[in-house]
Amino acid sequence: MAEFIVEQGQNSIGVYDGVCILICFEARSIADYIECLKDIRSECLYGRNDSRLYYRGEPNDYGNTAGQPGINRGRWLDGDNESDLFRECERRLPQEFAECRTTFEKLVKMQHYRVPTRLLDISLDPLQALFFALYIDPKSKSGDNRDAVVLVYGIPKKAILNWHSDKVSVISNVATYGYDDLDVARLSRNKEDFNASESIHHLLHEIRAEKPHFLPEIEIDHLESIYCVHPLLDNPRIRMQQGAFLLFGINGNKHRLATFESNKGPKIQMMKIQIPQCAKVRVRDELNMLGKTVDNVYPDWDGVSDYFGRFYGKPVADYYKR
Repeated sequence: MAEFIVEQGQNSIGVYDGVCILICFEARSIADYIECLKDIRSECLYGRNDSRLYYRGEPNDYGNTAGQPGINRGRWLDGDNESDLFRECERRLPQEFAECRTTFEKLVKMQHYRVPTRLLDISLDPLQALFFALYIDPKSKSGDNRDAVVLVYGIPKKAILNWHSDKVSVISNVATYGYDDLDVARLSRNKEDFNASESIHHLLHEIRAEKPHFLPEIEIDHLESIYCVHPLLDNPRIRMQQGAFLLFGINGNKHRLATFESNKGPKIQMMKIQIPQCAKVRVRDELNMLGKTVDNVYPDWDGVSDYFGRFYGKPVADYYKR
C-alpha cells in the first residue's frame, strides 16, 4: 500500500490506488485529534452520506502492515493451519461455543481470546480507538517509546453488514474449509459453473452446518471482499467499546487475505493519524479527564485489576515506566 508522507507540522490528505491515507503529525492533543477527524470527514468523504467512519488504535506505526488480522501474521494461512486451528479450539473448549449459532460468532469468541482469525477489531467510537493506540497491554513486550496511530476507515454502507448476513457466512466459513486451496482464481466466473465446482460444494457443506437451507448461489466476488460486520452486543466489553469487525475474504485462494486494493466489494478507504511519542502523556491525561480509563474500557475483572495494579494513584507520566 502506498503511503502518503508529509512534513512534520502539517495535515494532508491524498488518494493512492483507491485508498485514501492521512498522515497527521500534529495530533498532540485531543483537540488536534478532533480537527484531524473533521478534516477526514469533510475532505476524504467529500460530504457523502453513503459512508461511515470506523476507528482502530495501534500502539506502534506498523507502516504497510498496519491493520492486519492476526491470521495474516506468522504461518497461519499455510496449508490447512487455519481450519485446523478453528477445529481444535472447538474441540478443546466446546463449552465456550455452546451458545454460538454461526461460524462468525465463533470467530468473534476466538478473537476475544486472542486466537488468530480473519477478523480485525474496529470501533464506532474515535476516543476508544485513541485509548487503544495509547494503551500498552500488560501481556505485551512493547515499550512506550514509539509513535502511536489511529487508523480511520471510511466504509460504504453497502459494505456494512449484520452478523447474520449470508455474505458473512460465506467468508467466515473459509476458516472451517479444509478440502483444498479454495483456488477461486482457477474456477469459472460464471455463477452456475462456479457453484457447481467441487470446491464450492465443500464450502457450501460448511455453510449449511449453520444455515441448512443456504442456496448454491455464492457470488465469487463476495468471497474476495472485505466487509464491516456489526456483531451481537452480547458482552459488556463489545458494548462499551462500540465494537465492530472487518472481515477479510480471500485473494485468489484461502492462503492469501483480501487487501484493500484487491477487495472486490465496495471500496474501503483507510486513513492514518499519528500521535507522536512525545505527546502521549498529554493525550493520556486528557483521556483520563474524559473518563477513558482501562476500568471503563474493560468493564470486567481484567480491567479493574489492571487499573488498580498499574495506574491507580500514579501520575500519568509514570504509567508505563518499567
